[in-house]
Amino acid sequence: MNAIIKKQILGQFFTKNNFWLKNHVLDFIKSTKATIAFDPFAGSGDLLKAAKEIGFKKIKGFDIDELLNWEINDSLLSIPKIKNSIIITNPPYLANYSAKRKNIYDSVKKYFEICKYGDVYQLAIEQCLNNDFGIMIIPETFINSKFPKHRLASITIIEDQLFNDTENPVCVICFDNKNKTYNNIKVYKNDKLLGSLGYFEKMRQTPQKNIYIKFNSPKGQIALRAVDTTNPAKPISFMKPEEIDYDLSDIKQSSRLITVVEMNTKKEAIEKIIKFSNDLLFDFRKKTNDILLSPFKGNKKNGERRRRLDYLTARAILENAYEMAHPNAKLF
Repeated sequence: MNAIIKKQILGQFFTKNNFWLKNHVLDFIKSTKATIAFDPFAGSGDLLKAAKEIGFKKIKGFDIDELLNWEINDSLLSIPKIKNSIIITNPPYLANYSAKRKNIYDSVKKYFEICKYGDVYQLAIEQCLNNDFGIMIIPETFINSKFPKHRLASITIIEDQLFNDTENPVCVICFDNKNKTYNNIKVYKNDKLLGSLGYFEKMRQTPQKNIYIKFNSPKGQIALRAVDTTNPAKPISFMKPEEIDYDLSDIKQSSRLITVVEMNTKKEAIEKIIKFSNDLLFDFRKKTNDILLSPFKGNKKNGERRRRLDYLTARAILENAYEMAHPNAKLF
């Protein structure tokens, strides 16, 4: 099988760097008192090598790829429970839509038929949770997913690049055998503790849909650059359509990074709505440390992760800005 095609089908990304092994992750490993490091998606063995370096004398690896010299096991279908072990793994990442776009869906269909979610890494999490303890390097989009998180001890966003062959934004989750409320799950960015998952969940912006707002509209009065550029001076921003450095004729119904928004408001209120929207967005990003904005591939030049503003959150911000600009308006 062609190596590139096999890598796509197996969702393989090999972890070459140990930036994920933060002090609080090491503390979690020690707290489990596990004596065996276990990787059900062992790949090139980099994580088990790291486990040896931090003191594990016993390691065990499984993989589906027979050329990698591990015990053969399809860990997306089942993972045996190993006593006194902690899972340390980087499972395969492969989204349903991506498999179809790459024309490899038929090869992985069996996984999506049993997966409740849109990416096989989430199926991998389900299988790993059959064990008591684990550390998993997974896409950062997990934070905003609907996957149940009550078994987690912590989530750590890693802004350094872990993989040599992809800029896929990742996080590290630690889980144990206890159920917790979201207020007891710690959220870190690199080495810094930011707060609890419960705090961030309360900060989510939900639109009321009580104002006419239409995205990707050629007649719109407000442009939105919904993704950070690599230049920290050009972040996600609301602006006048003529101010955006983009050919607005290229905007389609499916556009998600640049858009023009149509609102039912007077022309003289537009500048106020733009200003209030940017103020609200700045405040939201500061209070949430960007945790609730979707990660975007690649970092800014200052090393911070680029972010994307989803349109539901953008709508909520625009609604609040509209009300600030029309304090006496009656909303339908």
